[in-house]
Amino acid sequence: MKHFSEEAWSDFARKVVSENEKMEMQAHIDSGCRPCAATLQVWRDVLVIAEKEHTFAPPDDVVRIAKSQFVSSPQASAGVRLLFDSNLQPIAAGIRGSIAATQFLFETDDFFIDLRLEPRREVDRTFLIGQVLKREGRGQGAQGMSICLHEGKEPIAQTSTNSLGEFQFEFAETNQLSIAIKRDVADPIVLPLYGIAGNLLKRKGLPGI
Repeated sequence: MKHFSEEAWSDFARKVVSENEKMEMQAHIDSGCRPCAATLQVWRDVLVIAEKEHTFAPPDDVVRIAKSQFVSSPQASAGVRLLFDSNLQPIAAGIRGSIAATQFLFETDDFFIDLRLEPRREVDRTFLIGQVLKREGRGQGAQGMSICLHEGKEPIAQTSTNSLGEFQFEFAETNQLSIAIKRDVADPIVLPLYGIAGNLLKRKGLPGI
C-alpha cells in the first residue's frame, strides 16, 4: 500500500492540495490506513494550535515595556547639572503615602530647566510640566524652544515653549523616556526620564550640586 509523506498530509490538513490529490488522499484514509490517519490527525492538531496561537499574545504595552529593558538608555547631555530634587526632601506627615508630584531643577551654562512630574495612578499616566528660563535676563522665559519627548530613540510627541518658557506633556508610564530641548541648530539638551512608573526620575549620568 502506498503511503503519503508528512509534507503531503500537512498540505492536506491546510487544504492546499489540488482537488485530485484531495480525493486520492481521502480515499486512502477511507480505505483504513491507520498510519496515515494518525499522521493526518497530528497535523490537524497542529493546525488547531496554530490558529489559536494569537490568543496567547501578550498585550502590546507589555511587549513595549519588555523590549525597552533591552534598549540602550538615553544619556543626559554633557554640562547638565541637577540643582534640586524633591525626592531628597523630607515628606510631610500629612501627605505620606499619597501620590505626590516630584520636582527637579537643572541648569546648563545658558538655562535653568524646571520639571514637575505628576503621576496619575488611576490611569497609569504622567503629566509633565516644564519651564525653560534663560540664565541671563533675570529668569526670562526661553520662548520658542523645541521640546521633543522620546521613547528610546523614537520621538513620540513634540511641542514648543510659550512666551514664559513653559511646556507640558501627558504620556503613559514607561521607561526609556527622555526630553530633548533645542533651539536653532544648537545641539539639544537631553534630559532622561527614567522609571516613570516607579522612581519618577532616576538621575543616571547627572552630577549633583
